[in-house]
Amino acid sequence: MEMLQFATATECGQRAYNDDAVAVYQAKGSEARYRGSLAVIADGVGSAEAGGAAARAAVSGFLSDYYSTPDSWSVKQAAARVLQALNGWLYRQSGGADEVQRGWLTTFSALVVKGATAHLIHIGDSRIYRLRDGRLECLTRDHARTLGPGRTFLSRALGMDAHIEVDYRREPVEPGDLFCVTTDGIHDFLPSAQFADLLATHQLDAAQPLIRAALDNGSKDNLSLALCRVNAVEQLDSDDLLVATSQLPFPPPLTPGNKLDGYEVLQELHASSRSYLYLVRDMDSGALLALKAPSENFNDDPAYIERFIAEEWTGRRVDHPGIVKIFPPKKQRQFLYHVMEYVDGQNLRQWMQLNPQPPAEQVRNLVQQLVSALRRLQRLEIVHGDLKPENIMVDAKGRLKLIDLGGANAAGLQELLHYQDSAPPGSKNYCAPEYFFGDAASHRSDIFSLGVIAYEMLTGHYPYKERFGSSHFQLKNYASMRYISARQWRQDMPAWIDDALRKACAPDPKYRYPALSEFVHDLSTPNQKLSRKEKPPLMERNPLLFWQLVALLLLLSHLLHLL
Repeated sequence: MEMLQFATATECGQRAYNDDAVAVYQAKGSEARYRGSLAVIADGVGSAEAGGAAARAAVSGFLSDYYSTPDSWSVKQAAARVLQALNGWLYRQSGGADEVQRGWLTTFSALVVKGATAHLIHIGDSRIYRLRDGRLECLTRDHARTLGPGRTFLSRALGMDAHIEVDYRREPVEPGDLFCVTTDGIHDFLPSAQFADLLATHQLDAAQPLIRAALDNGSKDNLSLALCRVNAVEQLDSDDLLVATSQLPFPPPLTPGNKLDGYEVLQELHASSRSYLYLVRDMDSGALLALKAPSENFNDDPAYIERFIAEEWTGRRVDHPGIVKIFPPKKQRQFLYHVMEYVDGQNLRQWMQLNPQPPAEQVRNLVQQLVSALRRLQRLEIVHGDLKPENIMVDAKGRLKLIDLGGANAAGLQELLHYQDSAPPGSKNYCAPEYFFGDAASHRSDIFSLGVIAYEMLTGHYPYKERFGSSHFQLKNYASMRYISARQWRQDMPAWIDDALRKACAPDPKYRYPALSEFVHDLSTPNQKLSRKEKPPLMERNPLLFWQLVALLLLLSHLLHLL
């Protein structure tokens, strides 16, 4: 028996035309793993001339585009992006704000079941119900206002506005759950007790009994519904790659001359407590590559193994000149490792040591390169998580490349991983404070790390005193972190550049730049909105003078007490 079973039904009822659209899709293989199976309903707004066309376009467009989104996207991100595009198309078909009430308007409700989780996407007054242990519960909220007896006004719908707000909710699924997605032609005419009784009695065969009951109770609208029964909760394998490599043994420490699956080891490039990096030659093509192997310190740590494999999963889905390429193996692997392009050059730490306090224009160029790479990750809903100079290579032409994706967090993959690591992914000197305060990481976390790197390139220092070897866990909150003005280290630093760095490095993520492009702009052009009307606190501008004044005031207070 299938883990999920679906059923649908739709009828005109007493109307001449059916403006509802309903569909289900039972995914298999990688589609089930990354996107799940779904049931979707759209109810074209009756007062809109093209309501039925809008409903059909929304359902068919969502089914087509949702399963074409990147694997790295979460269900929420994938659904939101697709619905934004569909809404924009419907709104333009309506002719804009002046004509929208007579145009392409529809409700939209989708149930996506992925593994052990139900994802609910909803706008309008269609509904998603769940019957569990005989209890019927509505899991969505109607976006409608009552104008009087029998009269309602739809406050949200696809195609109604250039911008939409879609409800999203996650619910765990249990064996025996029965989900029912309905249009208002059904649920507005069924008392909850009758609705629950029909579902419990007929299960997947409840479609026609529900429609007949609604018609008997006076429904004059179109009637549509989709049913999804959970027979068993599917425990998803994380990925073909993760499954295929998770049982591989760790390779032994390698030395020059060793051969491994067609690669000859030339030299060790880097070794740490977590991994080894070797320069290798492909014995077939002669190409120089880098081979990354896990450290034997973690051969009994399943969370580490999963994260190591996740790095390869992420790297094989990213294609950008500023991000290291990770290649699929050319043959069946005997050991756990992954192979990536070899970047000849120096890391950014070494570059900073050779270029202390470089010109601002040079730093802007390097920041712009990093921003280009991070934008690519953002589009894939990936947070890098471990931006630091040691993870950035600079080649002979001054081009930068991110070389380590070990801390990268792809939202779509996170929904599949068995182990969720709560520890910060990178160095405490560059990780955003929210990693240490237990708040959710986001792309603004990478903006913080980028801001710290830009500050350090310009000044040779960190922007916070607390970051010199002390732990973030000693900080009580965001407000306890005091930014040190970059002008304290460089007198030639324009105040507007310092303002941009201050905002990028803001301890609290809500005060940082929301977009990388804004940071780049403010590093190049003075932003008057950032200029403070008042001077920064004396402690930030001149800490030495601040403490000298404090000491003087204490001394005066003591002398006055003696007098």
